[in-house]
Amino acid sequence: MTSKRSARPRVFVLAALLASIGGGASACPVPDSAAVSSAVQGMFSAMAAGDLKAASSYLTPDFYIYDGGMRFDGDGILHVIQEQEKAGSVYAWTVTEPKVRFACETAWITYVNRGGFTKAGLQTPLTWLESGVLQYRKGRWLIAFMHSTPTPAATKP
Repeated sequence: MTSKRSARPRVFVLAALLASIGGGASACPVPDSAAVSSAVQGMFSAMAAGDLKAASSYLTPDFYIYDGGMRFDGDGILHVIQEQEKAGSVYAWTVTEPKVRFACETAWITYVNRGGFTKAGLQTPLTWLESGVLQYRKGRWLIAFMHSTPTPAATKP
């Protein structure tokens, strides 16, 4: 029979072991769909304003995106946007219909990106179906991965 005195150290050791496995490592952030959507929209707004430094502040160091059938890292996609803006294109992107799911410090967002671009005064509305994976780091959501698929252009009857 185990006495109360000898059981206490075992309980303490068990509690310490469970905490080291992950139970006491770090608390998950409160699931905040608006904060996740705002991170994506913030990156889009910074890109549209031509502020690549601000845009990259929304990305993890290992960020990448599949867009237009190609894989780009953060610097790569920002360079493409910058070159198109230098050539006279003005972009607008808007996160609509966001759906966000959480797994502790990871969020997955799907949304419809409604926007387009203007060049030489001609506006071209565009819509993309997009998804992203964000990670909670240092108190904020950062984008680790995105995928963008343009919707088919509307056909006229």
